[in-house]
Amino acid sequence: MTKADELLGQAYEHLNISGLCDSDKYKKIEDIVSYLDRLNAKSKIPPGTTGTISERLCKLGLTEVPEIQIRPFGKAWQWVGDILLPGHPYDIAVSIKSFKAKERLIASGTGSILTPTLGWGLFDDPGEWGLERCNSYLYRGFLAIYMPRNLLNQLGSEQREIKNFNGTRLLRDLQKFPSDVQSAMSPQKQLPH
Repeated sequence: MTKADELLGQAYEHLNISGLCDSDKYKKIEDIVSYLDRLNAKSKIPPGTTGTISERLCKLGLTEVPEIQIRPFGKAWQWVGDILLPGHPYDIAVSIKSFKAKERLIASGTGSILTPTLGWGLFDDPGEWGLERCNSYLYRGFLAIYMPRNLLNQLGSEQREIKNFNGTRLLRDLQKFPSDVQSAMSPQKQLPH
């Protein structure tokens, strides 16, 4: 058991959600992060552990997606993202970050709409999400970036209204992540000819 798993287990116990399925735990992600923030204030959680916690929390949102095959990127390709999801019609890269986007998020991504990228993070700094910066993610092939609702609500309407290459919102609430991924994994019904 890693330190990240130990801390998450402690959070689940404290919040009385240990017995819940992963998708129900994911719905409590803000409470989990808040609890872990309090632990961090008492004793600093190392960045590597924080990264592992973020990955574990992201994957909670994917466990209920039927027939999904999460594939890790190899070491040589980790700059692109953390996991690869088989999509329809294209695979989707997911770049998982903790609290800061910095340059690491924008440097990830495939840069191609043929393998779009999803950003997922527990981001907490509205200053990292200026209009110009948000528009830059479109050039790196980002389909969506998922962030806590609290942060999303702090951003200006111009940022929240940025559309991706499919004409849907680029910046989204973390709670939408599982259902959005499930929609992308499911082949769409064919239109009658």
